Parts: sequence; structure tokens; C-alpha cells
Amino acid sequence: MSKKEINIENQKIWNSNAKDWDDYMGENGNIWHKELIAPETERLLNLKSGDKLLDVGCGNGLFARKIAEQGIKVIAFDFSESNIKIAKKYNDTNIEYLTLDATLKSDLLKLGVKKFEGVVSNMVFMDMPDITCLFSTVKELLTEKGAFVFSIQHPCFNSEYADIKEKGRLLLSDYINPDMSKGIAIPTQTEKQYYFHRPISYYLNLGIANGLVVNGFIEPTFKSKDENDVYSKFPPVLIIKMIKS
Repeated sequence: MSKKEINIENQKIWNSNAKDWDDYMGENGNIWHKELIAPETERLLNLKSGDKLLDVGCGNGLFARKIAEQGIKVIAFDFSESNIKIAKKYNDTNIEYLTLDATLKSDLLKLGVKKFEGVVSNMVFMDMPDITCLFSTVKELLTEKGAFVFSIQHPCFNSEYADIKEKGRLLLSDYINPDMSKGIAIPTQTEKQYYFHRPISYYLNLGIANGLVVNGFIEPTFKSKDENDVYSKFPPVLIIKMIKS
């Protein structure tokens, strides 16, 4: 299948799984979001009241709500109509929700140029068949001193190629080769979802090719002294901040 055909199927899958994810994440997110992702993402964005944030692939809007509470104006979009409908059932003060596709430049440019002090995408890119369109458009969306911050599953330590073994050890079978697969992220989801594995260098080089430079690089872990807690020793998430070069 072409990337376009995969994206169409992907959209149907996320519409089907939207309620399952909302039931699992709730209004404020799970421990991964609250302890690993949201605090560091917020710190890297470094936004202030009155700034504008674009939330790409917002899901049920949990990060958008957290930021909007601080007086920051948020435009949040997702390609899943079901996700957007769910997001709107929560408090939407300071948030405008839209149904847009981040793989389409025409959709992204509807948002306006040099408009946002921050562009964020939390745990989305490994679910997208094509991220080149977004990376090539980010500079047009950001203000001159704006920041692009994204979090992903750590492609080295938290992927289809990383198997958790005894005593908190990981066995890696691959890393460098991009791949596509389907799997289950939460036990209650209706359909298997796509995963698109890319090494870290792919993200960095894509940013560089589009006039962006790395300004922050975080590999958060859980705080635990249990030697069997693998993700207290290996970061399951990677958070990167890019700015205009």
C-alpha cells in the first residue's frame, strides 16, 4: 500500500480506537504522560500566558487542557474526528479544536504562518506513516523564536525490537532499520494500530534538512530503585526540542 492508503486506514483505526484510548488515558493522562512526558515537554516549550501553541495529534486533548489552564491560547488538531469529538466534552477554555491531517500541507497552512510560539506533538510520530510534510512546514508555522517540541517512544529502548528480560534487562534485535508493523498499545483497544519505527538519526536529519536545529534532548526515566524496573534504567521516551537555525 502507498503511504496515502496507509494513512486512510490509519485514520479509520484511530476513529475506532478513540473511546478506548480516552477510557484509558482519562482527563489527565496516565503515569507515562504525567511523570515522563508532560513535565519535560512543558519545560522545553517554555511558554508564557498569552502565547499561542499548536498541538499536533492532540488525541483527547489532555496536554492542550494542561497548557490552556495557564492562559496560553491553544489550537489543537487531530485527524481522527472521534478524538476531536471526545476532546470537546472536556473543558475547552482557551482551546480551539480542529480536524486536520498533519500529512497534508494544505491542512497545515490553514493554521496561518509565523503564528505560534510553540508547536508540540506528544507520542504521535511513531503512529504516522509520513512526517516529512509536518517537518517541512514547521518553520512556516513558528514565530522567529518559536519552539518545536515532540515526544516519541524511544526508538532504541521501547520498540518492537526491544524485549524486556529478567532483572530489568533489554534484548535488542534491531534499531537502525525503519520498519512498519501493527500491534496493541493498550489491552482494551478495538483494533491493532500501526507503528512506524525510525531511528533517532531520521528525526534529527529531517529537522536539519528543513532548517531546524536541536535545542533540547531529554530521555526521561521513572524514579525507581527496583532493579527489575527496566524503565528506571532505560528511557522509554525521547523528547526533542528544535528551533529555527
